[in-house]
Amino acid sequence: MSYDPNLIYNKLIETGADWADKKSAFMLLDDMTKTVLADVIVNTDAKSMAERTEMAKADSYYKAHLKGLGEARKAYLHAEVIYKSMQALADARRTEASTRRAEAKLAPICT
Repeated sequence: MSYDPNLIYNKLIETGADWADKKSAFMLLDDMTKTVLADVIVNTDAKSMAERTEMAKADSYYKAHLKGLGEARKAYLHAEVIYKSMQALADARRTEASTRRAEAKLAPICT
């Protein structure tokens, strides 16, 4: 396979943008966790705050939020692995091309 810096650059941009999108989606959900819990607590009928909090944590809306948060975390981490793997591949291809150039300079010229 030939070394094409433009192709590698475009693939890094693509995988990096996907990683950034998924990371921001995860971070938004993560930032909203306390707000979602507070919304559920407010709508709980229990008298004490401790009981309201426990009931809210058992609420299906809050559990769905946590499930979505977990799925977003998984997607974000998966995208990070792909992006970092693409970076490693780009480095390996660059090294391979450099090695080939160095070997070509060392090769004896047959006459």
